[in-house]
Amino acid sequence: MKTRRKITTRALAALGLGVLVLVQTACAPGADPGATGATPTSSGFHYTDARGDTVDLDAVPHKIVMSEQAAAALIPYGIRPVGIWGSSTPDKSGVLKGLDLSGIETLGVSYGDVDVDKLASLQPDLVITGWYAGDYLGGLGAQDAEISKQVEQVAPMITVSAQKSASASLDDWRALASTLGADVDSGTIAAEKTTYDDAVSKLKAALAARPGTTAYAVAPSTQFYVAIPNEFAELIDYKDWGLDVRQSSVARDATSGSFSPVSWENVGDYASDLLLYDTRSWTTPLAQVERDHPTVATLSAVAQGHVVDWTTDATFNYASYSQQITLLTNAVTALPASGK
Repeated sequence: MKTRRKITTRALAALGLGVLVLVQTACAPGADPGATGATPTSSGFHYTDARGDTVDLDAVPHKIVMSEQAAAALIPYGIRPVGIWGSSTPDKSGVLKGLDLSGIETLGVSYGDVDVDKLASLQPDLVITGWYAGDYLGGLGAQDAEISKQVEQVAPMITVSAQKSASASLDDWRALASTLGADVDSGTIAAEKTTYDDAVSKLKAALAARPGTTAYAVAPSTQFYVAIPNEFAELIDYKDWGLDVRQSSVARDATSGSFSPVSWENVGDYASDLLLYDTRSWTTPLAQVERDHPTVATLSAVAQGHVVDWTTDATFNYASYSQQITLLTNAVTALPASGK
């Protein structure tokens, strides 16, 4: 069992800054969720994160550095970071799409490449990032990687699990936002949550009207990559809400991450009512895939136009996730009443 670490402002003051820029490879999601708990206190800030680590601060932090995922989750609550790192420049980040990023420093534009010297110059009170199975921290490599150690010498770090359903993670981010002083029950964020709750209800109703609806989630590029459903937060939700998201029997390989590397000649084995098609930048557009690999056009979901835009980057806040849920609802509703 992991030993819980308690990090205090006094302990941080005793650490050297030791800043340097290093590169580590980010880990693809695994399967085991961490537990997250936040407790507001009259005397400061207390938080037990996804790793089981506890951070106690004398005051609620206001100068915060975040991974792009944390920023996407917390900016809608009015909690703005002083710096962000991510997988691309903020203006091109699918995770941060639609958010006001003005005045926020960019600390890294590829995973594992974080300018710790610049991060330290911001003098943050706290660093927030996601947590993945195997103690991987979003965009920093493992928590025992040198880059992670250097960041935690600058400021205490807390993590929120990225290994749960998207709906459960949204609850965790909401609890953290409240602990950081946000009003989570009124204003724009309350309206966005109402829209999200309505979108979820409509999707559940659509799936209930077409029981047994099947889907594969895919990200074609060099091969016909089929998602491993339990490793994607939104796919866990969709399964829980009634969609039969299927998994390939092909084992992942060393480079396929959370996908099964299916060969093009075997694409015909992946018939389903819907095809959830990854729209992130490294995925080959469907029109090009159909042209280069005619087997894809033999899938009934493709032939009948039952292809749904899908990105796992849309799940970090209510507004973006609601849009994706609505796309799926519309696709389900367009199916024949039998679901076939």
